[in-house]
Amino acid sequence: MSEPAGFAECDGDNLNISIAAQPMASGAGSFYSEITFTNTSSDTCLVEGPPSIFNLADSATGAVVGKRAEDSGLPEVVQLAPGASAYSTIHFTNAGAYDCETAVADVAYVSPPNWDASRTIALESPVTVCNTPATYNVSWISASSLF
Repeated sequence: MSEPAGFAECDGDNLNISIAAQPMASGAGSFYSEITFTNTSSDTCLVEGPPSIFNLADSATGAVVGKRAEDSGLPEVVQLAPGASAYSTIHFTNAGAYDCETAVADVAYVSPPNWDASRTIALESPVTVCNTPATYNVSWISASSLF
């Protein structure tokens, strides 16, 4: 990341991460959720890229399910003032449209870009995904929400 003078990369420990389903934006075999990264520190910091670790899992077994497609979107360096948020979109396609082995995920393992430690975040609604082919992708972080 090329950091503007005076601002460091956001420390993953100072970012709150949440995921919200976006049912009003979903339909025709596409489903969306939004990951929100909020700066909880007292300093402005920067984020850039897709969430660096993102897997779906079944919380009952802990098994990672589904295969993630390539990240989407364009690189953007987002400057986060204290209390400000940045966003990433998860786009799921209908696993039922594929002849595939499916699994249900109810949690996501998420971390900010360039941060190795992930957090377990409950999904508002469980999602069915194919183990292969990939049936979801994650966008690069953006300063504005798509929803």
